[in-house]
Amino acid sequence: MHRCALFAGCVGVMLLWAANLCAGQHPFPIDENTQCLDCHADHATGDYVHPAVKNGCASCHRVENRQDVTFVVLKEDKSRLCFACHQPATFSYPHFPYTSGMCTRCHNPHASANPHLLRAKVNEVCLQCHLRRVDSVPSRYLPTITLVSDNQVGHPYARHPVSKVQDPLTGDEMSCLSCHNAHGSEKMPLLKMGTAIPADALNQVTETNDICRECHMRLWGLDGHTASKKKGKKKGK
Repeated sequence: MHRCALFAGCVGVMLLWAANLCAGQHPFPIDENTQCLDCHADHATGDYVHPAVKNGCASCHRVENRQDVTFVVLKEDKSRLCFACHQPATFSYPHFPYTSGMCTRCHNPHASANPHLLRAKVNEVCLQCHLRRVDSVPSRYLPTITLVSDNQVGHPYARHPVSKVQDPLTGDEMSCLSCHNAHGSEKMPLLKMGTAIPADALNQVTETNDICRECHMRLWGLDGHTASKKKGKKKGK
């Protein structure tokens, strides 16, 4: 049994080595004038198409012919390529995949059915890493949450919805991005603050109070000024 496991491990390493060796290898020779989309039309098909695709594949890729073999490679390391066009932002608390240039972990670089070229709907993308599972290892570097009811309820409190309801501030469906910034924030844990929350910036007691207050006052048909006036009238009486 031990020998079988050792053999399987060796085979796995060899296959990984072979895959890395052939990464980017094109199945037949092409040159820089080849119309890539004749074969890769799916890369330019979707509700949302990356403008770089419309500008031509050479925006990000380079064709290299080495003897009789063609390789299609990225023009730069993928951790820097996206930032060549998308100016990186600086945050006090950056999201690790963003600051590390792992853009394609969340985004499709060609086309997508989802806004911002996301690989799936917002919560599906976030929960790939942040949903607590049986084998999850607690870590402050990768916080996880527990959800119920088909991942629709349970954060940040037991009955709080995270999807399938309307976001009181935007009118869109509630998602992780209703409260958090995807790339980074000035507050932990990547919470939206200030101008990122409509009509908020004047009464910042704590980040939690601000973001919860804005939503729930809107849900109750109130705003901070209306609530304050009503309280003032009651005291006067």
